[in-house]
Order: sequence, then C-alpha cells, then structure tokens
Amino acid sequence: MAEQIDLCNKDPHLQRGIILHHHHGFGPIREVGIKEAIWITPGLLIAQNAWLVSHGRPSWALSAPPTMWLDDLDQSLTGRRILTVTAETILAWRRLPSGLGQRPWSQLAVGRVSGLPAARRNLEDLQSKLRTAPAQSLIRIQTHLPDIQEEWRVIINKGRIAASSGYCLHEGEGSRAITTIFDGAVFDPKHRTIAEDCALQAANGRSSAPISVDLAFLRGSDRPLILEGNPVWCAAPYAYGPQGMISFLKAVADCRTDPVDPYQPDPWMAREFAGRFRSSWGSTRPDQTMVMP
Repeated sequence: MAEQIDLCNKDPHLQRGIILHHHHGFGPIREVGIKEAIWITPGLLIAQNAWLVSHGRPSWALSAPPTMWLDDLDQSLTGRRILTVTAETILAWRRLPSGLGQRPWSQLAVGRVSGLPAARRNLEDLQSKLRTAPAQSLIRIQTHLPDIQEEWRVIINKGRIAASSGYCLHEGEGSRAITTIFDGAVFDPKHRTIAEDCALQAANGRSSAPISVDLAFLRGSDRPLILEGNPVWCAAPYAYGPQGMISFLKAVADCRTDPVDPYQPDPWMAREFAGRFRSSWGSTRPDQTMVMP
C-alpha cells in the first residue's frame, strides 16, 4: 500500500510530501525508483539482492559503517573490552582472552542470525553455537556492562546530528524488564546533548556512511558509553519530533542515493537469508559473492 505524509512545511505556498510504499516482505520488490529511499531489514536486503542478481539486475547498494567501527573506538568511549574475530578462531580457543570476563556478550558482528542471538555465554556455550557457523563469520565478544539505566539513539549524517531520542529504561541490574519510549519512558533531558556529543565524537572521521549510534548511561552516571553503530537504513526511528523524523528519512535516503562503503553481509547472514525468494529466482543462480555489490 502507499500513503502520503505531510512534512509540515511552514510555507503555505510550498507543498512537500513523502510517499511511503509499504511491502510485507513475503516476496521480492519488483520495482523501486532510482531516487527512492529504502528502509529495510538486512535479511530482506540480502534476499532481495539475491533475487535481483538471479534476474540479471544490479543489486541494491546501501551505505554502512565499517564492520570494525565499534572495535576501533577508544575504550574511554565504550567502557569495556570488545573483540571481533572469526568463528574459526574462536573454535580453536582453549580459554577466553583476558578482560572479557567468564560470560561475555557474544553475537554476530554484522547482522543477526537465528543460530546466535545476542546473549551472555561462557566459552563452551559459544563454541557449541559456532559448530555449524561459516568459518569466516565475524563474531563480536564484549564485556558485560552492569546496571544500564538509559539507552539513547543518535542518528548522524554527513558529520552532523540528524536526530536523537532516548528509547528504553532498564528497571535494574539482573532484571530483563524495560520501559520503552512508546510505553511512556521519561529520560533525563540533560542526557540528550551529552549523548549527541559522544556519538558525534565516535562517528567523525571513522564512518563516512550515515550511522545510527546506540549509547547507554549506567545507573547514577552522566557519562554515556557507546553500545553499537549500525546502518541507518535498518535502524528503528524513535521520538525524533517532526524535524528530526525528516532528517532521519533524509539520512535513510542518502544511504542509497549517495552510497559509500556499501553493506557487505556476513556469510552466515547470506546463508540464512539469501534463499528466501528462491521460488521466484530467475535463470542465474546467485552465490554469496554475487548477493551484494
């Protein structure tokens, strides 16, 4: 379906709008205009590109921050040790590297797969999860951050803040209960500028692509810590306000109309999602090297 949204332009003589085309994801998208923005999950992007390649059409190139962006940040910005290595490397370990703790967080470095959801694991559990993983899949392991209270998201595009919002509150250490912005969560207002400054410091000079930066404030602290940096084209929007939402959509659009450092899926992601639309593939059989630009 399609629906038009008024962008609340204050000039009554200038009408601007955005046409949203919603696709359910049960099948490939047949046509998309060359200047249309794409907001999509990584898994659907992989499936869509495999379908495009099978029909001899160019795949979609969408900007993404560098895979090792988070790892390359100074520990003063993250507050923890972060290590990204291949599944093959982890399977050869006899013990976890120092500084990670006994049960660090582990997950796929780029994307999400059903076989390795983000969770705290000891080495034995992690190695068990990786037995069938592609050898060169990149796995990110990081020290647990205790007692997170607030989480914020900051969207950065072309070296400037495009939008920002708190998005969830944690009830306490050891509890999985959270209150989201959509449930009425109220955030410390002074944390907005602090989070924006920290995200900008982390992104500038390290990511040419638009980037969605997630940050955390530990309970009783006004010092933000970087949690993740992800592509804007798959980032959820929060309470950005009218102008912030426009800037967010512009950042999403820039990922396609002015692509830099196009997203490259992890082989585990490609294996899990590339065949989603296999029943409608054309005569060219895509392989993992053809799925993305």
